[in-house]
Amino acid sequence: MDQLQIALAKDVLNEDAKQIASLIENQQHLCMSCPAFEEVIDTQMFGFSKKIEFAIAMDMIAEEKGHLMLSSLEKHLNDLYTDAFNSNKND
Repeated sequence: MDQLQIALAKDVLNEDAKQIASLIENQQHLCMSCPAFEEVIDTQMFGFSKKIEFAIAMDMIAEEKGHLMLSSLEKHLNDLYTDAFNSNKND
């Protein structure tokens, strides 16, 4: 696999992560605890994790980099849930 394909794979994964984060941020004020929203997020995160696993298996990204991308997105999601919970608690 050449360097251009590897760079493209990384760009695609980074764009996917940004889209999921954007989805979370745009919906956080509407329905963070809504089961349908949680289901969408779970599905998006599962799909992203499978893309990460595939990229690692194909040597497009290092295993550590892939796990870092996934854990960063999970941390962002957890931070938003915490913020939403604290905001609702204070209301």
